[in-house]
Amino acid sequence: MKKLLFILLLISLQATAQKEIKMMSYNIRNSNAVDGVNKWENRKQMLANLILKVNPDVLGTQEVLMDQYRNLKKMLPEYDVFGVGRNNGKHGGEHSAIFYKRDKYELLIGGNFWLSEIPSVPASKSWDAAITRICSWVKLKDKQSGDTFFVFNTHFDHKGKQARINSAKLLIRTIDSLCGNYPVMVTGDFNFQPDNEGYSVMTSTNHLVVLQDAYSSDASNYTDCGFEVSNTNCHRIDYIFYSSHFKRNSYTLHSDNNGTFYPSDHLTISASFGLLK
Repeated sequence: MKKLLFILLLISLQATAQKEIKMMSYNIRNSNAVDGVNKWENRKQMLANLILKVNPDVLGTQEVLMDQYRNLKKMLPEYDVFGVGRNNGKHGGEHSAIFYKRDKYELLIGGNFWLSEIPSVPASKSWDAAITRICSWVKLKDKQSGDTFFVFNTHFDHKGKQARINSAKLLIRTIDSLCGNYPVMVTGDFNFQPDNEGYSVMTSTNHLVVLQDAYSSDASNYTDCGFEVSNTNCHRIDYIFYSSHFKRNSYTLHSDNNGTFYPSDHLTISASFGLLK
C-alpha cells in the first residue's frame, strides 16, 4: 500500500513539473558594440553560464548578431532556436531569437514580423523609430503533457516614443489574431518603464488576450544598469508578460557578476509559471 501511494505521489509530482514553465528574457548586448573589456569574446562564457544556471525552458534574447547566435547554439546544447535577423529576414542584423528546450518542446509553427506599418516587409521601419525592429514568435507543444502555448519575443525602439506605443499596439493586435484562446507569453526589451503609455497598451484589458506583468515587488525594480556593478542609475525596461492561462509562481532578477561587471549591460529576468487547466 505504501509503495502504491509513493508511486501515485511521484506521478502527481511529475505531472505538476511538466506543466510548469520557466521563462527567461535577456538582452545580451550585440557583439558589434565597442565595449572594451566587456566585448563579447570576454563575457560570452559568463553569460552562457548564467543562462545554464537559471536553466529556463524558454529564453527570449535580444540584440543577437549572427556570431552570437552561433556561439549560443554551441554553448546551450540542450536548446533549439528560432528567429531571423531584422535587416533582411535571414540572418542579417540583430535577432530577437527564441531558445527552447528541444527535449521538452516541439515547435509547431513560428514566424516573424517587423514593428512597422508594413510588418510583413523585412527591414521595414515606421513612425519615429530610429532603426528597424522585429518580433519573433513560436507555438510550442509540451511533448509530455501535450499542452501548447505561444511565445513572442521582441525589442522595441530605443528612441521613438510613438514607435514604442504603436509597436505595442501592433504586437497586441497580432497576438489577438494569432492566438485566440491559447496561452501566451511575451518576453523582451521594451525600452519603456512601467509609467509609460506603451506599458499601458501591453497591460490593457481592452483586447482579446489580456497580459499581466510577471514582475514581483519582492525583486529589485530595474534591469537596465550597464555593465558596471557599481552603477546605480538603473531602469526597468525588460519584461515577461503572460496571459491569464498561467499562474505566476516566481519572478527573479539575476544580478550575477564577476565582482566588477555583469555579463551584459542588461540584467536578465526569469519567471516560473503554472499552466492553469
